[in-house]
Amino acid sequence: MALVLAVLLLGAVTWLAIGAVRTQHALTAARADIVVLESQVRSGDDEGARRTLASLASRTTTAREASHGPLWSVARSLPVLGDDVRATQLVTTTADDLSHHALPGLVDASTVLDPAVLAPSSGGVSTAPVARVAPRVIASDEAVKAAVVQLDAVDTGGLVGSVARPFDAFRDQVVGISRTTATASKVARLFPAMLGADGPRDYLVLVQNNAEQRATGGIPGSVLLLRADHGRIDVVDQRAGSTLTTKEPVLPLATAESALFGTHLVTDMRDVTFTPDFPRSAQLAAALWEKVVGGKVDGVVSVDPVALGTLLGATGPVRVDGTTLTASTAGPLLLNGVYQDRATAAAQDAYFADASHAVLTALLGGATSTRAVVDALARAAGDGRIMLWSAEEDEQAEVYGTVLAGELQGLRTSRAGTSPVVGIYLEDGTQAKLGYYVDLDVSGRATQCRADGSQRLDVTVTLSSRAPSGAADLPRYLVGFSGVVPRGETRTNVLVYAPTGGGIVSARATPGPQGLFAQVHDGLSVGARTFTLAPGGRATLHLVVDTGTGQAGDVLVRSTPTARQAGRATIASACR
Repeated sequence: MALVLAVLLLGAVTWLAIGAVRTQHALTAARADIVVLESQVRSGDDEGARRTLASLASRTTTAREASHGPLWSVARSLPVLGDDVRATQLVTTTADDLSHHALPGLVDASTVLDPAVLAPSSGGVSTAPVARVAPRVIASDEAVKAAVVQLDAVDTGGLVGSVARPFDAFRDQVVGISRTTATASKVARLFPAMLGADGPRDYLVLVQNNAEQRATGGIPGSVLLLRADHGRIDVVDQRAGSTLTTKEPVLPLATAESALFGTHLVTDMRDVTFTPDFPRSAQLAAALWEKVVGGKVDGVVSVDPVALGTLLGATGPVRVDGTTLTASTAGPLLLNGVYQDRATAAAQDAYFADASHAVLTALLGGATSTRAVVDALARAAGDGRIMLWSAEEDEQAEVYGTVLAGELQGLRTSRAGTSPVVGIYLEDGTQAKLGYYVDLDVSGRATQCRADGSQRLDVTVTLSSRAPSGAADLPRYLVGFSGVVPRGETRTNVLVYAPTGGGIVSARATPGPQGLFAQVHDGLSVGARTFTLAPGGRATLHLVVDTGTGQAGDVLVRSTPTARQAGRATIASACR
């Protein structure tokens, strides 16, 4: 009898071992398929993605069948071994469910993320393909999110390495898939409606001029009105920012806003970007347009001349008033050359507006490479040069937290943890266009990681002027008419925002007096300092900043995008 039991036990163990090997081989192949599938979805390879999905579904079915059955059910209840069996079965069940039910929606997302669908062509964008697959894409995202929750509930610390490692690898892959499905879901939710599938939408385009700096870029020198109607996009109006002013505030002004930015924030289109909170700027811009021009504004987009140059790299050059704008010349011409070549403010404003119109028209008309257009838009957005706000609350909720939002925030939370956000923003105080010559460099390091998850940061902000030695002789529209500083010099106000729950411990300026003007804006500690630079001059602000508790992630630095520097950087955490 004992011999019979021994034989049966040996057979059971052998059967489980064979099943475990089959499961491992099938899951290894399935993980390889997932890598290929994600790449195909992001590139819009619908046909290739469907072939890979069929292969993946076959492998996950094999893994699920190999890891289930009567003997596996018994093994689930055994001490020690049971945890590993349950984890293995969760992986195979989740993988099989995803491949048969959720990931077909991910393949549909290849349509949503296809550059040929997303990029403008012939004056518009076709919304029908996105609307058609939207329900399946959104359902797929919900299913993948649910799978992530299930997998996150398993603590792999007590599992044997041969189970824990593949489990963690699979979980990481599902998390990666969730990022793709989340992006596709946002596009599916927003794309058709925001492009007028349910009726015309009117959007302002603020073209921020980095030559006269504001927190999110520069003064909105030109404002265009786009109308989106069932995917077709037309420029229907354009105004100089100087014509969009009111005597009375269009929206209430907070006390901190008044102290930091002045009352013109709520009365002058050229000053709505003083605040580093783009959604607030957009609300003010919409209210000003509605007050001065009339109509209803459904959303606001912001771009700057550097972004326009990036887009020209995808569309090709455009002709504007006898000049050719290219990817390399758009920034210098629009931020500097126009003030040297055209003698009047009206001529300068007209050229700036016409150039903006020409680039947008070229973009909407279609480019040789739709992939190049999408890549250019993504690059400019990543540099903080393109932002978006929707007047529809549910749509804006989808925009928040994305690279397009531009919202004021002191921390950002992700699966990797909570990261502190430090803000470094520039405000022109010269009332001139010499900001083109001002460079901003932000560097730093995290010096301490405390037990409560807070960090101490050393941050150095350096301003330098590239203005020529003879800047005083530059045209009047470049050096300004205010007389607040000698001609050719620049005055720049630097605003430093500490992370949520943190503060500025100390500040040391070189040259000039020490200390900062202190304020609190939307719950964030702010320090302000003014610098005046002669041509070729340089000023440095050395800061010690504390983050709030539980902010152990890498430090995100958001800053004003200038003529030559992007508006985002990262400082490595001291807690890793």
